[in-house]
Amino acid sequence: MTEKFVLITGGAKRIGATTARYLHEKGFNIILHYNTSEAEAKTMKEGLNKIRKNSCSVIKANFNSDTSINELIDKVNEITETLDVLVNNASSFYPTPLEKASLVEWRDLTDTNVTTPLFLTQALSHHLKKAKGCVVNISDSLVKNGIKDYSLYTAAKSALEGITKSLAKELAPEVRVNGIAPGAILWPDDKDLSDQEKESILRKVAIGRTGKPEDIASSIFFLTQSKYITGQIINVDGGRFSF
Repeated sequence: MTEKFVLITGGAKRIGATTARYLHEKGFNIILHYNTSEAEAKTMKEGLNKIRKNSCSVIKANFNSDTSINELIDKVNEITETLDVLVNNASSFYPTPLEKASLVEWRDLTDTNVTTPLFLTQALSHHLKKAKGCVVNISDSLVKNGIKDYSLYTAAKSALEGITKSLAKELAPEVRVNGIAPGAILWPDDKDLSDQEKESILRKVAIGRTGKPEDIASSIFFLTQSKYITGQIINVDGGRFSF
C-alpha cells in the first residue's frame, strides 16, 4: 500500500492530538509538529509507533522563529517527498483588549495563525501537488461575527479564512484547500469558566452541548476524502449561528 503522510501542526495536545490518532487509525503516517509540548509529543510518537512501526515522526519548531520553521521544512523533506495532507492546527489564542493590545501580541498571533500556515503551504506545495493532496486550515466559528477583546486573534483567523479561499484557486486543480471552523469543542485550559458561564455559551448552541475533538478530526478526514470540495470554510459548531 502506498504510504500516505499528514503533517499536523500543534499536534501534541487537544484537537491536534485527537486528529493525529484519528488519521493514524485511517492509515496515515503522522508527522507531528510541536513547540513546547515535548513530553506529550514523545508519548504520542511511542504510542502510534507501537501500533504501526515507523508511522509517526515528531518535529519541534517555534513558529515565531524563521530559522525554526525552516528546520521543520527541512525535516519534512527528509521524511517524505510527498504530502497528502497539511493540517494547519497550531494557534495562539488569548485576549488583547484594545487599550492594552501590543505590536508584540499582534506579531505572535499573526505568526501562528496566518503567516506560518501561508508559508508552510508555500514551502510544501510541491509535495502536496505530487500527492494531489489537500490543506485543512483550522479557524474559529466565532470570527465571522467578531469576538470582544480578541480583535487581534479575530483578525488573524479572518485572514486565514481569506487565504484559504484564495489558495484554493491558486493551487487548483492539484491541491484542495479548505478550512474547519470549530465552535465550543473543549473549554480553554488556561481559563476557569464558571458553570454559569458555560451554560450561557451552550444556550447559544442549537445542539445544546459542547462538541468533541473527534467531531473536528472526522471533519478533517472527510475533507481529505472529498475530492470535489475546495475553498470552503465548514463550521463544526453545533449550530451556534442558529441564534
